[in-house]
Amino acid sequence: MVNKNKTKLYLGVLLILFMVVLSVFFSLNDYVGFFNSDGVITFSWKSAGAIWFSPVLIYISSILYRISLGKVKRLNSKIGNYVSYVSITGFILTLFVSFYVDDKLKNEGYVTCDKSSWMAPNKYVRDISLCH
Repeated sequence: MVNKNKTKLYLGVLLILFMVVLSVFFSLNDYVGFFNSDGVITFSWKSAGAIWFSPVLIYISSILYRISLGKVKRLNSKIGNYVSYVSITGFILTLFVSFYVDDKLKNEGYVTCDKSSWMAPNKYVRDISLCH
């Protein structure tokens, strides 16, 4: 009989890793659109921050995996500290990158489309007719 707790932990690890892959993919897609100066660019602080916070999710999934194997006697605090420093630095850089991208695109003649909600990413276009 398979231990249900281990199965839940394995599924949790796979779900977290899947979320990391998706968030990095979409974030890199937004960065590529920005660097290529596409006609329609989608960018927000979430796009900028997804790359920086993925190490935290990977670290959490590795801890869950080690718990499922029963190999957690003590956690390596140095790795946790490094991951924390990367995330804090990434949070600060995310703010600056987000403001930089917004300023640079507006200086290049892009306009911001109306957002459907305050959580929606910013959509920058050269031609206002591309907003819809």
